[in-house]
Amino acid sequence: MRASTAPVLLLAGCAWQAPLDPDAPPPQNSLSGTVVYSGAEPPGDVIVVLYDAHDPPPPEGTGGPVNFATVPAEDFIDDADGLRAASWDLAPVPDGTWLISALMDMDGDFHPLLTATAGATCGDIAGPYLQSLAGTELAPVTVRGGQLVDDLTLVLGLTYPIERPAFQFADNLVDQGAPAAITDPTDDSEILVIQSTAVESELLEITGPLDVASPKADPCDTAFYLHFLDEDGDGDADPHWLDDYAALGVRAAWPRIYAVFRGSESVPLEPGEVYAVEAIPDPFLRDGAGGSIPTGVVVPVTELRVAFPPAGQHVLPDGSVEVVGAPDLPDGEWDLTVVQETGQTWTLPNELPAFAATGADWEPATQAQVLVVQGGRSE
Repeated sequence: MRASTAPVLLLAGCAWQAPLDPDAPPPQNSLSGTVVYSGAEPPGDVIVVLYDAHDPPPPEGTGGPVNFATVPAEDFIDDADGLRAASWDLAPVPDGTWLISALMDMDGDFHPLLTATAGATCGDIAGPYLQSLAGTELAPVTVRGGQLVDDLTLVLGLTYPIERPAFQFADNLVDQGAPAAITDPTDDSEILVIQSTAVESELLEITGPLDVASPKADPCDTAFYLHFLDEDGDGDADPHWLDDYAALGVRAAWPRIYAVFRGSESVPLEPGEVYAVEAIPDPFLRDGAGGSIPTGVVVPVTELRVAFPPAGQHVLPDGSVEVVGAPDLPDGEWDLTVVQETGQTWTLPNELPAFAATGADWEPATQAQVLVVQGGRSE
């Protein structure tokens, strides 16, 4: 008797699908690749850091790490060309567009989760994922729906030649109700003063301040590298990159200085709410405004006068942004962050007061200082 083919035909006509769990988590993205190092010194541990492309890290922005992975120094293997390479991977990575950078921590003092240690120190080596090896622009990487991107090469070749801008306050009180310091050189009420400092802590040690008068000064000592920009080469400092500041005659300069309100009992902050301002190096320091700092030249200084601006941004809990003018910014305590042109940063207050000093001449309590703003909104 001839066997029937009907069951086979029935099976062939049906597409079997595995049962789907509606409660299953979405597929996870991952990023991976190779980090390459060609330096003469033995390699150090490498931290590969992920940033939101819409909130980039300094110097392009103020964003912090979203995720990170560590590549131990012993993972590096020499190849036939004399390069050393190691594999890295980051997972899980949420759907989105990301920036990736690697940092070889040559002195073993970097950790991305603490403000005081989340920065490259002098001699560390960076390796961002770039759009082109001939440029410096970070290349965004977009992933979604469980993508596995595994061919990303990070070349460690950018050595930080200077130190982070560790500082303490010499004058931390500003009056936002006073005449605008950016337009009135005779009024210091809106001027705060910061000073470079060494750090002698069991958590972190860096040397300084820089001896700016010595031709043999160690560039790995702390300083602020003041630079009034003249990118068009016309001999005059360029307008500030913020249109509102440029309209007041403010010029573009490094370092960039950001203040963020900490909240208070009288002005509490809701989740997602932020008051922030960009303070500026005293504009009357430059040679074109009566000062001694030449335009277009990077000049290290160890004391910096900073002008609190006449307006700032208020980010509301729903994400919308409004401009708030002085004196309607909130009174009280503000964090202050200094960003060098290299992207190296320092913030007060930070975690160092919780750790013991390793030197008799350094006081951890200086790192608990805050900027105090008065003369404005108190409720």
